[in-house]
This record gives sequence, C-alpha cells and structure tokens, in this order.
Amino acid sequence: MEVKKIRTVLLVIALICLFASPALAERGVTKDTIKLGLILVKTGPVAALGLPDGHGMVDYMKYLNDQGGVHGRKVKVIWEDDEFQAPKSVAALKKLIHRDKVLSLITSGGSNQTIANMKTINKYKISNIPNALMREFFDPYQPYIFAMGATYECQYQCIVDYIFNDMKDKNPRIGVVYAKKEYGKIGLKAIRERAKAYGVDLVSELVLPTGAVDASSQVLTLQKNKVDYVITCGVLPPVISFLKTAEKYSYKPKAVFGFNWATDDMIVKACGKGAENYIGVNFVGGWADDSPGIKLVRKVAEKYGRDAKSIGLTSLYVHGIGASYLFGEAFKRAGKDLNPDSLKAAFETFRDFDTGGIFPPLTYTDKSHAPPEMVKFFKADVPNKRLVTVTGWRTPKKMK
Repeated sequence: MEVKKIRTVLLVIALICLFASPALAERGVTKDTIKLGLILVKTGPVAALGLPDGHGMVDYMKYLNDQGGVHGRKVKVIWEDDEFQAPKSVAALKKLIHRDKVLSLITSGGSNQTIANMKTINKYKISNIPNALMREFFDPYQPYIFAMGATYECQYQCIVDYIFNDMKDKNPRIGVVYAKKEYGKIGLKAIRERAKAYGVDLVSELVLPTGAVDASSQVLTLQKNKVDYVITCGVLPPVISFLKTAEKYSYKPKAVFGFNWATDDMIVKACGKGAENYIGVNFVGGWADDSPGIKLVRKVAEKYGRDAKSIGLTSLYVHGIGASYLFGEAFKRAGKDLNPDSLKAAFETFRDFDTGGIFPPLTYTDKSHAPPEMVKFFKADVPNKRLVTVTGWRTPKKMK
C-alpha cells in the first residue's frame, strides 16, 4: 500500500513538472502579465547602436501598458546585455527561458547572435525579429524568425536604379567604397551586378575599414578616376569619415549614397555642409516624416522623456518602436489564449499590414516570413541638420 502511495505521489510530481516545463504553452503568460525578453547590446564599443533600438522597444511596451495593455495583461520586458558577443547572447537566452520564463523575445540581436541561438529558438518556439538583414533568416523558411528590413541586395539595387532613373544619368561613373565585412562584400557584389545590368562597369572599388578616421587615399583615388557617384557600403562612422575627408579635398561628386545603417540624421549633424550631396536608403520612416506611424513614434518619445538629441540614432529608435508595435499587434490577434504557438500563428495572419509609415506594409504566412523588400530615399537637409524623405516605398526595378 505504501509503495502504491509513493508511486502516486511521484506520478503527481512528474505531471506537475511536465506541465510547468518552460517549453509548454503557459510559459511567460499569466492572467495579468506577459513576460518578454530582449537581447541587445547596452555596453561596449557598439552600445550606441543597441541603446536607441532597445529604448524604442521598451518605450513602446510602456506606452502599450499605459493604454491598458493587451487583453487585460501588461507587458514586462527583461533586457539582457550581450555586449554584441554571441557567447553572451547564448547565455542570456538560457537565462531568459529557464530562469525568467519569458514567452518570447522581441529580438535576439544581430546576425551572429541569432545564428548561435537558432537551435534554442526553434526548440522553445521563440518568435522574434532579429536586428539583422540576412537572407538566410527567411530563405529557406525559419519558423520562428520574422525578418524585418530590406536585404542589402535590395537596398543597393534600388540605389543603382535611382542613379539611372531618378538622376537620369545614362553613363554614370560609379565608384564603391566598402568595408570588408559581410554587408560590404554583399553590397559590392550587388552594385557590380546591377550596374552591369544597366550596361556599365564600376570605375573604382575601394576598401575603407570600419574604424577608419581618414579616407584620404580613397577620396584622392575617386577624384583621379573622375567618379561622380559614390556608393558606400559601410556603417555610420566610416561614412562620416569619408564625407569629412571629401569636404577637406573639395571633392564634390553628384551624390554619395549609403545604406540603412548609415542613413540617420546623425550623419548630417556630424558632417554639416560635407553631407549636402548625401542620399541614403532605409526600411524605416524618417524622424521628420508626417505619417501617422512616425507621429506615434515622436509621441512615445516625448512621453518618456526622449528627444532626438538624447536618443542619438533616431532611425534605430524608430526601428525599435516598430518591432514592439508588431509584437503588440500579434498579442492582440492571438487573443486571450496567448502562448508560443498562438503568437506565431498571430504573426502569420499579417497581410499587407500597415504600420503607418514606421515600416513598409508587410505580410507573413505559415510558409514565408520574408521581409518587405522596400526602401525609402532620404536626402540631407543641411540647414535643419536632418535627412528628409524624398520618395515613397520602392522595390528594385525589374530588369529584362
């Protein structure tokens, strides 16, 4: 008899442990709370990139809570700093799942961090929006990765299209200044192939390291080669160095272009008149836009005591708001029975979902989590120290 009682007690304990497993539906959700994780750099050399993005994510969830939350629940965000290092990101995800028992992540961070966490993401059904634009995150289909942001190939194809179609130059002399990083190599290849499709070869292909504080040799080479359109494949600091050096040598090409990580008001604030011919592309709306979504972004920023100066990189703050906005909508669509499966299914109901100009309209299905391959163009407004939107959303032109 005693043996039977012991077996019964052990069975009950086993069942309790089973249903308390963090992999099951109840993880991270109570009758009045949703726990979300956030893995994003807060300290170290690239903290300036993570902080505005993360603040945007956290601020929008605060705003959502102040509006009453979602289906009676308030969202609690737990932000883990991975210092932009994959091993620390892996440790952070384990903590968030096993100790904090979060429902999901707003973002798993950059490319390397997300790749390092992919097995865990799939095992625990962690729907999230990485801060990375790798095609491998959606092709082939990844069930819990919801890609957001035009790929590098798309962005550079659109830039070459702009030179030929908007600036109406039939025989442009194009030079590329790129970093020997994955995005730089992808960008160079995409530009080279797109220019070739229009019937021209690149005049110059020059490397500019990410940490460069001077670009004299690159600028002087471009001048010598009479390059009148420069396309940069680098993040903000080296592009700022390039523009300042170009001004120093009175080098004034018809336009200098940059991709999303170098399309921020900061570039005009840092370079002043040296940025007057700068044109950038981005998959988020601009801080000064008059669209409903960007008005909401500015409203949220004001409510929580952030202005453009304190935010720093406003384009990343816009991105952060947008990522949390998508999660807020998914929570609403999932209904009261919120769990990892219903959250994924809710994201997959988005059809041309309109964020009011924060992101382009987007669609997710149970077969594709690909991002909208769309960008807007921005030009420098030097007197007002900002970038202004000069086009609507665009996709690469279909070539014959």
